[in-house]
Amino acid sequence: MNLTSLRLFQFRNFANQEIELRPGLCFFVGRNGQGKTNLLEAVYLLSRGESFRPSQHEHFLNRDRSAALDRARVTAGLQTETLQEFKLKHSLSLDFSEGRRSMTLDGKRTGFSTMASLFPVVLFSPESLAAIKEGPDERRQLIDNVLITRSERDAQMLKEFQKTLRSRNALLKTIAEGDRRPSTLGTLESLTKLFLLLATQVTDARIQTLRALEPGFRESAAQIFNENRHHFSFAYEISGQDAITWNANQIFDAISQRHRELERREMDYGASLIGPQKHDLRINIDQNDSRYYGSQGQQRALILAFKIAQINLHQTTLGRYPVLLLDDVMSELDSDKRGRLMEYLEQTRAQVLITATDLTWSRHFSLERNAVFTVDNGIVTLATSSAIRAVGSANMLEDAST
Repeated sequence: MNLTSLRLFQFRNFANQEIELRPGLCFFVGRNGQGKTNLLEAVYLLSRGESFRPSQHEHFLNRDRSAALDRARVTAGLQTETLQEFKLKHSLSLDFSEGRRSMTLDGKRTGFSTMASLFPVVLFSPESLAAIKEGPDERRQLIDNVLITRSERDAQMLKEFQKTLRSRNALLKTIAEGDRRPSTLGTLESLTKLFLLLATQVTDARIQTLRALEPGFRESAAQIFNENRHHFSFAYEISGQDAITWNANQIFDAISQRHRELERREMDYGASLIGPQKHDLRINIDQNDSRYYGSQGQQRALILAFKIAQINLHQTTLGRYPVLLLDDVMSELDSDKRGRLMEYLEQTRAQVLITATDLTWSRHFSLERNAVFTVDNGIVTLATSSAIRAVGSANMLEDAST
């Protein structure tokens, strides 16, 4: 699967830019603040409907007053392959207008859960590489990103759980503020039954996904660390217990028991204190939590191994690779890990969009499948063949042309 073209109309700092993409490695090179991350954000938005960085609707609109438009559009051409190796072409379009976003697939309105499974993307960013040392929200998002992009059913399940969680929290807040009428408590009891069922389904899906990822994760981690003496594993924490081997019945029993223990406290507190929104993922080195026993470099390498395992799991289960987005991650890795990542990227059949301020860390690669683009104040140009051949040269940017 790969994007064949990308057009940005009044999006961020792009006025009207169209780019023809290659199926292999696409490098976007330029100084900071020129729009490189905006390009990857546009692709991510096409897949997920939301940005990977804090954003509001007005942030997506071009602020050039000469444009005087309160709308923006991102369009793309997408080529996918079925398990029978039939090639299918699609057109994607995302419109920002009047404070809303609307997505179309081949000219018809569609939902973002459909897009996430049809057009999966995997993001590497400095923020994602820091997931281990950050809070549990970031680690839960690692797992949920796999669910959302592998299965439309799982994406809908997560959406339904989040909707139910919001409703339950709103009701608990009302109760905490003094509404203890029998009708209110009865509504909470009914909603809690649905909540426990969905909480079990989400948790079970996460655990099954982690178990499917673990063999590939161990292999990728061993390659990145270039050693076999460490043992790498996952733990999934529910109320302080490792539930990585639990089945759905065990999960339901544990969450239900915790609900009985905290039911009164939830009504006093005014929010849900149980469920998958409270769980955590632990990534271990030799059975030790890497949050406390791993260096910053090791933590980043483990997230890198997780993402590579996610990519390979997509390919083995769905028969196609997701599109990979690498936003300035090379500057976050040491030279050895950069080299190992580049080895993987050169071997994979996935399309990869990479942003960087320079390419001095890279190596020569085939011109048939790959391309270098320069980004300068919202203008993207394809570098000349001579510049691409000199990809490792620090003065590559001086040899770019239209």
